[in-house]
Amino acid sequence: MIYLVVLSALYALHLLLKLHWITTVVIGGFLLLRISGHRKWYKKKIVYERKFEEVSEYLDMLLYAFVKEEKVERALVNVDAAMVDGPMRGVLQKAIDHMHMTFDETDVMRDSLQMIEREYACSRIKNVHDFIVHVEIYGGAIERPVELLLADKKRWEQRICGSMKERRKMFVDIVMSIAASLLICGMILYLPVMEIDISKNLISQVLTIVVVILDDLIFTRAQKYLAIDWLALDGHTDEADAKKIEEYYRYDERKEKRLSVVLAVVTAAGAAAAYYFGYQLMTAAALLLVALMANQHRVGRAVARKTLVRSIKCAFPGWLMDIVLLLQSENVQVALQKSQEHVPPVLRRDLDILVGQLEMEPESVLPYHRFLKSFQIPEVHSAMSMLFSVSMGNSGRADRQIGELIDRNLEMLDVAEKGRLKNLSSGMYLLFLAPVLTASLKLLVDMAVFMMTFLSGAGLG
Repeated sequence: MIYLVVLSALYALHLLLKLHWITTVVIGGFLLLRISGHRKWYKKKIVYERKFEEVSEYLDMLLYAFVKEEKVERALVNVDAAMVDGPMRGVLQKAIDHMHMTFDETDVMRDSLQMIEREYACSRIKNVHDFIVHVEIYGGAIERPVELLLADKKRWEQRICGSMKERRKMFVDIVMSIAASLLICGMILYLPVMEIDISKNLISQVLTIVVVILDDLIFTRAQKYLAIDWLALDGHTDEADAKKIEEYYRYDERKEKRLSVVLAVVTAAGAAAAYYFGYQLMTAAALLLVALMANQHRVGRAVARKTLVRSIKCAFPGWLMDIVLLLQSENVQVALQKSQEHVPPVLRRDLDILVGQLEMEPESVLPYHRFLKSFQIPEVHSAMSMLFSVSMGNSGRADRQIGELIDRNLEMLDVAEKGRLKNLSSGMYLLFLAPVLTASLKLLVDMAVFMMTFLSGAGLG
């Protein structure tokens, strides 16, 4: 079927662009060779979407089963009985068999769950597994954290499905842009001017091949935006952020100011030289560069801060989710200590400082207020104040305070993740415009060939 579609498209191109038979063969051979590549990306798209659906289904069934059974093993068996046949069920059965057949002194329950986590790398699966293992070993409330995890999972599912829908729409727009650009390229070949036909020109034929190859690359790149591991987009764990925040805190304002002065003086000398030799345009550009160099320390600091604030806003809600889950069975200080195991890199430094300060001042509000104070993020300050209130509040108000913290956290997480997913899709807007550039290149060359042919014909006349 796919080969019939390609051959039909090739015949349409042959007629539209007035291709020479050799050009048609070259383009046809190229497109036939590319079919396997396009199939590969299509299959990857189907696999990744199926994995996302399986994880979504698994999380729902596991949480409901655990509320009912309150035992990890029985919950997994119930999920296995309810799940339809597929890759996820195969992995789940291997994990259950490992749990039943292993009798050594290893942590069998944790090892079995890690078998699922390795096949389906998703922070939400790990969070749910950590929670059910913690509850089985240490006890604690179930209903509230399960409600939280289900609410978070629902929002995550809606975000991913929304991003999938948006990318599919943009993919269709890119395909339509490619088709429209090729249609425009063919229009000039049918201009009724002195019956001039430039389609036989070698340059025009070669450029047609180039345009088709470029459009195929654009199409392939658009396919890659659909064939992504949606589970891998879950959460913000960029290790480079840890280095960035260390550099931000090590910032030496005096040293950077001195560097700005040196750069400004050097640039000013260049501006003076340009003025002396009469290069006015170069002088004006150099003066603008002087102003930039004189303030490079401020500009660099502002860019670094903006980048880190964006990373913090993406990472903070996920970490706060861990804290809220731990609060079901731990006090605030212990929850903060245990959250160090899975804290996002961008928060690691400040969390270590916070935990250390709380060991010396357990009842002080200052450690909470100092957390990420340099970035002045209202959502973070509000959440940390709430955590302090929970740590010091009466038990009667603690449940309501935690509920408010949960609601705020889910809103923060939703906003941050929607923004991050939109940024990850932004490259598709450029792909939508790319066929216009390829078509413009061919149109310019064809117009030049047309004019040369027209003028030479008029001269001969």
